[in-house]
Amino acid sequence: MPEERASYGTKPAQFRLPVWAHEFLSRESLQQNRTKTDILLSALEAYKRQRFEELLGQEYAETAAEDRVQVAAWDATVADGLETDEW
Repeated sequence: MPEERASYGTKPAQFRLPVWAHEFLSRESLQQNRTKTDILLSALEAYKRQRFEELLGQEYAETAAEDRVQVAAWDATVADGLETDEW
């Protein structure tokens, strides 16, 4: 691995793409005057953000469900004979 690649923390990757994907990358690369690698990295960053938001939403839903269970348990203490106060 050349020294310059190591300093940027890159690693060569080899994988197969469908013909349409390769052609799309070639066209976009020419039109945007960007490298195919830059286009792929942009797409991966967008996918990474999307997955983060999906996972965050799932975690939020799970936490909200747990909180509702806990609130229901505490709500049972309202009937402990104390006067209700208006807040």
